[in-house]
Amino acid sequence: MNLDLFESLAQTQKERVNQALPEHLPHLPGVYTMYANNEEVLYVGKAKDLQKRLTSYRYSSSRKVQRMVAQVHRIGIEVCKSEMDAILLENLLIRSLRPPFNTANKKPETYYFISTTRRGNSREFRLSMRQLKEYPKIYGCFKGHLRVRKGLGALLRLLFFLENQIDSAYFLPAQLLKRITPMRYTLPLSDWRGVQVDQLLSGSSSGLIRELEELAETIRFKDRFTERYMNMELDHLKLFYELGPSRNNRIQKELGLDSVLIPQEKFDDLQAMLAERLN
Repeated sequence: MNLDLFESLAQTQKERVNQALPEHLPHLPGVYTMYANNEEVLYVGKAKDLQKRLTSYRYSSSRKVQRMVAQVHRIGIEVCKSEMDAILLENLLIRSLRPPFNTANKKPETYYFISTTRRGNSREFRLSMRQLKEYPKIYGCFKGHLRVRKGLGALLRLLFFLENQIDSAYFLPAQLLKRITPMRYTLPLSDWRGVQVDQLLSGSSSGLIRELEELAETIRFKDRFTERYMNMELDHLKLFYELGPSRNNRIQKELGLDSVLIPQEKFDDLQAMLAERLN
């Protein structure tokens, strides 16, 4: 066995990291960028302490990290005033550079607002990618095309079940049975139900979901399909609530925002700041 061959092919992880690191590593917060030999950005990360974080790569047993380190030629750093500044810069760089070894915040996302207004004895729901000032109630922004569309669709269908006491999905309006949730829909709704909708979309209460769950347990559906359909819609609504209105409500309260509305361009940064605050 030719040991010299193996030595030339396999540079140790520690040596590769040491060669890629800058000469001076401060014990300060900042952002680091890992580059391949052709200056392709492989990974962007942030650290409370740049020296501790980067030297930890010498001994990582993660296969993903080892694959990345095997390609690293140079590591650049940028010192930040605070860890929060590092979080914001990291988010910006990941979204703009989309490095192959980063997973979070890399894919382009859709951000929606949901607006409502009274129309006689009904309430109109409007889905849009901007704030519609002509509507008195605006909620959002909510991140994720499918999650938001499925969540609003589930809310509209379940409200129809609740208000009309139907026992089969086949009695739902044709527009609500389409695969894509309509961007605008008007639904007969009592004032109290409107209050519950406001609480749900603002993230202040999930009381409407609890009432819908009780309905699903007590109503005798005409067929098994409707029973499964309603439970699936409840799952969509609960997921939307947790990752949409409820999360936005936490962001507004924990970070002390002046407005309950979150602009699309600030959502990812505020979400990262909330995660750091809760950790």
